Amino acid sequence: MAFITEDDYSALVKNEIKNILLENYSAAKLSAAEQMAITQVKNYLSGRYNTDLIFAAEGKFRNAHIVMIVIDCTLYHLYTSIIPDRMPDIRSVRYQDAVDWLKMVGSGQAVADLPKLKDENGQEITGMKMSSKYKPNNHRW
Repeated sequence: MAFITEDDYSALVKNEIKNILLENYSAAKLSAAEQMAITQVKNYLSGRYNTDLIFAAEGKFRNAHIVMIVIDCTLYHLYTSIIPDRMPDIRSVRYQDAVDWLKMVGSGQAVADLPKLKDENGQEITGMKMSSKYKPNNHRW
């Protein structure tokens, strides 16, 4: 089953607008735009969150905010491929909001209610750990 369903679009975009965007498109074209959006979200979140679990969820178990972001990105990609000069301002604003949120969450500046990455022992990976093969030097006099 696909992560995004037909019913998901009705919450964010009127059916008439969706039909205009898809006039010369096939189901494969819409699916390709959805996959681009999902991959985009995965690329931002994969360093901190378990994207396999996020996108394996179905129905009411999906994170509603991630569904909204994927749809916003999908619609943006569809507009840019068919009528970029007639894109409503709200589409570019919502896309930029989505990308800004993804950047903040991906970098750790914001926290999301998403399944975190875990190591082989089942412990959450909480941050980056740096090490060196050289002993630390103390140059205080």
